[in-house]
Amino acid sequence: MTMTMFYNRDTQLHDFSADSAYRSYLISRNQPPIVHHSGDIQWKRLCVAIRLTRNHIKGFFAAIHMALVADKMRRARRELARVRVRAADTPVLPDRRSVP
Repeated sequence: MTMTMFYNRDTQLHDFSADSAYRSYLISRNQPPIVHHSGDIQWKRLCVAIRLTRNHIKGFFAAIHMALVADKMRRARRELARVRVRAADTPVLPDRRSVP
């Protein structure tokens, strides 16, 4: 079996000898592999896992806190409505995200 190469204008402009030289240059400059099991990498992964866990726990408790506050405000409004106080006189729950 013979290899047939069709030459066109692109192949005339392209220097194929440089390809093999560049490929051998890339192979010769191989960097040492990254060791994923080193102590530094494991420590960084542990720190990331701890930070993510902490953020999830903080978010969970913030959501619970906001639900408790909203429930308490609903109960207060219902009690005030029961004793015939207008809703315009009751304080509005501030949005925690807008508070600096």
